[in-house]
Amino acid sequence: MAAPDRGRPVGDDEADAALAPLLRYSCIALAISGGADSTALLLLVASWRARRPDGPEIHILTVDHALRRESAGEARGVAALAERLGLPCRILVWSGIKPASNRQAAARAARQALLVAASRELRAEALVLAHHLDDQAETFLIRLARGSGVYGLAAMDGIAVWQDEAGLPLPVLRPLLGFPKERLVATCRAARVSWCEDPSNDDAAYTRTRMRVLMPQLAEEGLDAETLGRTAARLGRAAAALDELVGRTLVRHARFHPAGPARVDVAGLAGLPREVLLRLLARLLRTIGGDPYPPRLERLERLAERLARGPSVQSTLAGVVARRRGETVFFWRESGREGIAPLAASGPGRFVFDRRFELVLPSGVSCEVTALGPLAASPFPRSVADDWPVAAFQAAPLLRLSEDAAYCPGLGGSPPPGVRVARLADEESPWRRELVSNPFDRDEI
Repeated sequence: MAAPDRGRPVGDDEADAALAPLLRYSCIALAISGGADSTALLLLVASWRARRPDGPEIHILTVDHALRRESAGEARGVAALAERLGLPCRILVWSGIKPASNRQAAARAARQALLVAASRELRAEALVLAHHLDDQAETFLIRLARGSGVYGLAAMDGIAVWQDEAGLPLPVLRPLLGFPKERLVATCRAARVSWCEDPSNDDAAYTRTRMRVLMPQLAEEGLDAETLGRTAARLGRAAAALDELVGRTLVRHARFHPAGPARVDVAGLAGLPREVLLRLLARLLRTIGGDPYPPRLERLERLAERLARGPSVQSTLAGVVARRRGETVFFWRESGREGIAPLAASGPGRFVFDRRFELVLPSGVSCEVTALGPLAASPFPRSVADDWPVAAFQAAPLLRLSEDAAYCPGLGGSPPPGVRVARLADEESPWRRELVSNPFDRDEI
């Protein structure tokens, strides 16, 4: 983008193209902080919605962190602007005692939890954030400094996923990643709308602030936001190509048991490029363990090295046991010291057990889901384990439908009509694409 264009407001045609993905949803929520970026998002979406009568229902969410005296007034300002634009707004307050250290990280986690919970209450199908091109460039530099691999350097994706307390996924959209901050500021100025500034954005104690200060110097050497953004996009395409190869490898050489564990032929991993092998391990750990994020790259590398040492090794990472037995590596969810929390559910509805399994219940059906525990003490014969390690099934979901009826996918029993339980990352899950995309997306709003 030429330098003069950086100060030009975002035009209607550009906004229509950027916001087109929002049309796939019937109801969305916008996270608006009151800063220039999110204020521009609010203005652009409101104008776009006025041009699109077939567009989604829109709700505005703003968070008062109660960390500064001005924050309550800023939240009311967002609500007033939303009302002026004809959009409903809900103010979410982070209440309770605030931590003395790591306050920015705690605020980010609290903000995410509040936004997801409110989106659920409003039945919003997606949450829209105002990340822009400069955010993308800063994220790229932060991850470069951390030594991230291809996936980390792909930085932020246009679509990611957050999970609520139960584990149900919520798509998160970033339609403004192609626009620099200057154009969003110009959009606010053209609309004669003011915005607020958070002083913590200028605090040099935070890595992102220090990277932001470096950006003008890097731009003089040709490393401007556009260049860094293009590099991140190219790495994103490379990551997608690696993902396709990972998927094909798993189809050929892995077997996923309906009860949760997986097994992979060592011969199928031999000769894989290092980056593909690490991505494959990351996907297995996330799928089997249910953790929203895979472990850091260096931990994945250590796991790969350990599994390659010999035919009889075992390691635990990200809540997943990886055991090599001869020419097969088994992966299963570790029960942990505190065990796995049970789930009591009554239909109709969708529920998530242990962030790994989606349970669909029709009206009138209730059940309790627990971890299976030792196979010898379960309602099913030990022989159902076939040639799997019996320990691999301790975390399997056991559905207690009545005193006499129990069901565990792939191990025994039969579910009533209309009851479905499947791994969240299964091909048939409507959330599979979002769940496997860009799992290194850690630097949230």
